[in-house]
Amino acid sequence: MSKINYEDLEFPRDFIWGSATSSHQVEGNNKNNNWWVWEQKSGNIIDGSISGKACDQYNKYKEDIQLMKKLGHQCYRFSLEWSRIEPEKGKFDPKEILHYRDLLKELIENEITPMVTLHHFTNPIWLQNIGAWENSEIIDLFERYTVYVAEELGDLIPFWDTINEPMIVALLGYLIGAHPPNKRDRLAFSNVALNLLKSHGKAYHAIHRTLKSISVPFVKFSRPQVGIVKNLIKYEPVDFNSESDIKETIYRAQISNWWFLDAINTGVIGLPFGNNEYLEYLKNSSDFIGFNYYTRGLTSKSATPEEISGPLEKTDMGWEIYPEGLYYLLMELNKYKKPIIITENGIATTQDERRCKYILQHLREVQRAIQYGVDIRGYLYWTTLDNFEWAEGFTKRFGLIKTNYDTMERKPRPSAYLFQEIIQRNKITMQMQEKYQI
Repeated sequence: MSKINYEDLEFPRDFIWGSATSSHQVEGNNKNNNWWVWEQKSGNIIDGSISGKACDQYNKYKEDIQLMKKLGHQCYRFSLEWSRIEPEKGKFDPKEILHYRDLLKELIENEITPMVTLHHFTNPIWLQNIGAWENSEIIDLFERYTVYVAEELGDLIPFWDTINEPMIVALLGYLIGAHPPNKRDRLAFSNVALNLLKSHGKAYHAIHRTLKSISVPFVKFSRPQVGIVKNLIKYEPVDFNSESDIKETIYRAQISNWWFLDAINTGVIGLPFGNNEYLEYLKNSSDFIGFNYYTRGLTSKSATPEEISGPLEKTDMGWEIYPEGLYYLLMELNKYKKPIIITENGIATTQDERRCKYILQHLREVQRAIQYGVDIRGYLYWTTLDNFEWAEGFTKRFGLIKTNYDTMERKPRPSAYLFQEIIQRNKITMQMQEKYQI
């Protein structure tokens, strides 16, 4: 067996490194949203847990920021909890705005660039009670919430993500029924997808309209950068010689991956959720694309799930580890001619050596895409610390930092220090690659 000739894999000089979380998964005691209500019902969370105190980051954010700084993180992506900011329809809570201002200031004082997500899966209870994303009224309500946040916090936010994984919201909540509100309704799925799309477009312009310019330390642009965060799966047919498998692959990829991005690029709402209607406010409504990547999706019209998955290497979530898919999707995303930030990429595992290898494997594919001219501006690992993993409860460990849920102690894993070294060097060294045999 011939020896692999490794070489250092360098990243662009201004490449942004960091990690990501979401409010409900880390803050604790978000009792006023739809997920909290859903958790109380037996059978909805795999391990029977409720989010409860989660990681108690609402109270421990300064400690977490200091730990991020120590580990070299340059950017922290987190979400604002709508149910805290607007606990009742039309009634905003200034105390919660002060909390988020303090968090943002703490990040900036520690030279960590904030990236803020306006909506990451959770809805205020009052909003859910009127239908949430099924109700077209949410387009105006989300715009109003966005304007309020921009007026109150916009001077501290350089990067904005309007909605996290909109098609996952639609798919898991309204077609598959794995997330609240547990629907399996194709019409609801279609309406929700459309309302998410329109809400993004309105929010994009609301932020730019409200904030004509910003001045944030160490940020090298004169206006806020606003994007969507889109989960993409590398769909491939089980049988490349099967016409039905190929058609199914194209269909799934169009719905899950490209429909939303096509619409916010061209302004045209295409099939299957539209009839090629044109909305001016959707056109070019992103300054960058936030890209979440985890796995490949093998598709077939005839094979069983067991036949499809086979003996593939998987994470503790049951997702195939397929680093090459990240490269292929980055190459496809290049068609939109927008800067790309990898806003989530990570592995659920109790074996930290697998996490180290996973990070290196995927960063190799990122660097490969950069070499081919894809404009990739940064990489944020999911997640900063172990947290409440939605319907999986506390059973999955994604964190660079281990969380002890009894004591709330944080302890960086070896992967956190590997990531720190990558950040410091701004490259993957030959020694790293050789050690983990990537």
